[in-house]
Amino acid sequence: MTENSGSKNAAYFAGIGSSVIFGLSFLFTKSALDYTNPVYFLSYRFFVAFITISFLRVFGAIRVRPYRKVFKELFFLGLVQPVMYFILENAGVSLSTSSEAGILLSTIPIFVMILARIFLKEKIALPRVLSILTALAGILLITAGKGLSSGGTILGPVLLLGSTLTAAMYNILSRKASSKFTPWEITYHMMTAGFSTFFTMALVLSLLRGEPFEYLSQFLVPSVFNAALYLGTLSSVGAFFLINLMLSKLEASRATVFAYLSTVVSLLAGIIVRGERFLTVQIFGVILILFGVWGANALSRKRLEGMK
Repeated sequence: MTENSGSKNAAYFAGIGSSVIFGLSFLFTKSALDYTNPVYFLSYRFFVAFITISFLRVFGAIRVRPYRKVFKELFFLGLVQPVMYFILENAGVSLSTSSEAGILLSTIPIFVMILARIFLKEKIALPRVLSILTALAGILLITAGKGLSSGGTILGPVLLLGSTLTAAMYNILSRKASSKFTPWEITYHMMTAGFSTFFTMALVLSLLRGEPFEYLSQFLVPSVFNAALYLGTLSSVGAFFLINLMLSKLEASRATVFAYLSTVVSLLAGIIVRGERFLTVQIFGVILILFGVWGANALSRKRLEGMK
């Protein structure tokens, strides 16, 4: 899979775009969860995502092969992301401290790098390894700036570790699937898996609690509806399409480091929108992340080109 200047630039813009979208999503999620629970909200989010991408398909904006023709090859990818990832992440975050969650989830690129070497046989140049570790150090500084906390249970970190592994496996599966399927096809079947799973879970939960009316009515609460609209259209359909596009053009170990930019966006959004403090240690963290993202792509690419 060769790279040219145009495809590389498209991949970089896709990586930056997805990071900005994901980085802003926490603002909407926080406001929505004041009025509903995580399971209900996931069903709202992926309902909007499924409707959005189905609308694009019906009106010919995107082309997707029938599900029965790709079911076997994309089923596991859809199961891993978004289904397993969001279940493990939501459960893990609820049972962990914020610092534990931030640190464990930031290890995803490390796992991607290891799995990419094993399953995709990607060459991992030393500059790329050092760059990813540099970005990880930036995450740790930002986490430390927010304040380390304690009091979580051992189950929380275990579940979060599972979510990082599923996120890493998604990068590998999407990269591998890109040789047979378009980014839109991969995204479409991910949204289908997310909608069918989380809608079923939310419906069953509402019936068990005896509150099906509340389940339906909470979707119409302005904060919940607006959050579902943003996360369903941009964070789910838009950002995941951009990630799948990026993974079709860049090695998984290079593409995954862009996820660290989401932390920078989230930090800046918290400062601008929520009036949170910006500490000196966090400034150094942002610098390390930006240098790590640049280095993982620019430096390692030059090294690999020199080896040819």
